[in-house]
Amino acid sequence: MRVGLLLLSLLLAAGCGEARSSAVPSPSSKSHHAFRAGAQFDAQVFGNRLAGRQRGWPGPRMPVAPPPRKIDCKQLKCVALTFDDGPGDRTDAVLDTLAAHRARATFFMLGQMVTDETRGFVRRMVSEGHELGNHSWDHPSLVGLSPEALRRELQRTQDVVQQVAGVRMRLMRPPYGSTDKRVEDATREEGLAQILWDLDTLDWRDRNAALVAKRSGEAKPGDIVLMHDIHPTTVEALPRLLDELDRKHFTYVTVSELIGSPTPGKAYHKE
Repeated sequence: MRVGLLLLSLLLAAGCGEARSSAVPSPSSKSHHAFRAGAQFDAQVFGNRLAGRQRGWPGPRMPVAPPPRKIDCKQLKCVALTFDDGPGDRTDAVLDTLAAHRARATFFMLGQMVTDETRGFVRRMVSEGHELGNHSWDHPSLVGLSPEALRRELQRTQDVVQQVAGVRMRLMRPPYGSTDKRVEDATREEGLAQILWDLDTLDWRDRNAALVAKRSGEAKPGDIVLMHDIHPTTVEALPRLLDELDRKHFTYVTVSELIGSPTPGKAYHKE
């Protein structure tokens, strides 16, 4: 009885005494629970609610990234695997494979692809130490846009990812690798460095898992490797290419771990 009174007092103190229908999503499940007046009291749900209040409830708690790693890519064979155009319905399989190899990567995402169905993947990326990057809202060639449309492509994607994962991205990859002085200026204003690549697996063109794995296996230390997590053949190739890079004793790093602190507007690496 005393426990019940104590929990009720805490509930009222937290400002949660009124009836609510909102839910706190579980990071590992799509199911939702809500505490409603007249419903059976659930201490675990209450604990989640209280934790959420302490972090700025209403809304789900943001994922927590692992602490920064100290990696010396001058001493190690570093490679930065990058994935464009997601998140898609196969991104979870990509994350599973990366986790099995203890590999971190960088995901350059389209804002329009961050939906109710894929937002959990974005949050998982953060919690597992991957880096998030801006790939525009819907993949236009940025050099052909008006200044207003260019800013909108970047800002909408920045905003939706921050809303979903609590992360303000520092990197972007221009669609098609197409950039110019106006794109440089716009990305500088938005605080985004431009990330190109050293090795293009051409997985977007050649939907052949064996070929994609072979090309990726040719990566050299310091390379940024371009892939796409939306193609089934790339998902199929990923275990094989990681096995090959493991055999060569590569260390998998994010782009920022590879290049250091990125400078907004600056373009890094090009095949």
